[in-house]
Amino acid sequence: MAEVVRWVLNRGVLLVLFGLLGAVPTVPPPVGAIAPLWAEAADLRSLKSYAAAVEIYEQIAALSPRDPEPLLAVGEIYLAQHRWPLAEDAFNRALVRDGGNGRALAGLASARWEQGDPLRAVSLWETALTQNPNLPGVHVRLALAYLDLGRLADAEATLRRELVRFDDPVAHLYLAMIRSLADADGARRELAAIPDDGPPSVAAARDYLWAALDGAETAGSAAGAARSLGLAFAQIEEWSLARVALARALTLNPTDAETMAFLGHAEAQLGRPAFAHLSAAVAARPDWPLAHYLLGLYYLQQEVYEFAVEEFRVTLRLDPGNAQAQADLARAYVGLGQYLAAEEALMGAVESAPDDLTFRLALARFYADHTFRVADRGLAAAQAAADLAPDNPQARDLLGWMYFLAGDPERARLHLDSALRLDPELVSAHYHLGVVRDALGEEEAARFAFSRVVDLDTDGFYRDRAQKLMGGNQ
Repeated sequence: MAEVVRWVLNRGVLLVLFGLLGAVPTVPPPVGAIAPLWAEAADLRSLKSYAAAVEIYEQIAALSPRDPEPLLAVGEIYLAQHRWPLAEDAFNRALVRDGGNGRALAGLASARWEQGDPLRAVSLWETALTQNPNLPGVHVRLALAYLDLGRLADAEATLRRELVRFDDPVAHLYLAMIRSLADADGARRELAAIPDDGPPSVAAARDYLWAALDGAETAGSAAGAARSLGLAFAQIEEWSLARVALARALTLNPTDAETMAFLGHAEAQLGRPAFAHLSAAVAARPDWPLAHYLLGLYYLQQEVYEFAVEEFRVTLRLDPGNAQAQADLARAYVGLGQYLAAEEALMGAVESAPDDLTFRLALARFYADHTFRVADRGLAAAQAAADLAPDNPQARDLLGWMYFLAGDPERARLHLDSALRLDPELVSAHYHLGVVRDALGEEEAARFAFSRVVDLDTDGFYRDRAQKLMGGNQ
């Protein structure tokens, strides 16, 4: 073992020198030198200590210049973190070592899809399956991409190819969804193939779709059946399928305002133009609050805040107790920079639904995010949320952060520690604790908290801030 350690240390020096010269040494490592590194990286990865794991995998990649496996591991970690360009780089480096590697091609496809390049992603998934048709789950992922692109026949064929190789409950589920649009009996056969002891989320979706099929049968007309299915798909956020079903329903009954509204909402969720159907629903039923609400959400998505405010106010005139509309009205006011109006709307949401933690958290988060009336109203709002749900980690996190903003870092630390005991992977609590510990002069503890943010954050909001506070791009 001592020989291995000396070799690794010497090798590290050589790698730096050869890296500067643009060359890679060809002397193979001693037998057993790399296995401990693989084990260490696997342990770190299982603990979601991703940054440290990546460092080890990169060391292995340097010591094994022809092996794509360590770079595949790096790419998969970056996919888990939603760090798409870094994932793409890792998979491209793996492909330099093995140009036909199916895992690398599939991983690169996922990175391209998430960066808004669907056609390139589909091409890469297709190539990956040509290279290795037995890659688990890739047929399903390609089928979902076909669904998003409106290619239902290709999606169905791809799912059936998956089932030739794997008895995949997810493939049966999505086949059932597709078949439900034209063949209810075929859909039920696919649902019946999903075992009760499969993944709980798949079994729950199976039961939901079975009930939706039963509901569609009692709708009384072909248009009603298609609308019923479309609404069921919208409820579980299967927007591509919802759009297909609702478009069919609208063709069969072009004057139905509910179908217009939800078709527009599905189009909005898919990033498609949605104004025509949403505005038509409002025109068809001007006294229907949900039509105005969905149009308001579309304006909010498009950042047309003035129009969003108007639609949400109409919604509330027609449905005064709608707490969600009040919360969304507050979001629109924040977009306009009208914080007093936003505060009033959020307080109205809390008053309308006093036992709903969602709105209490939204009010407390509003005060914290804008450092607005922190010491009095903000702290009281956070305390009220924590009192309503003492074991909720987000409520505890917000209370701790509010104490820090109000100038009490010691009490803040207590509540943030409590939040992390309740949810050790709560990114915002790690970030807030890092800021608090840094303010208390606990530099090492702060750095550790920020490193957990870098490991766990998947949207970059807190990760970018943590990296700046750590003084680099981790």
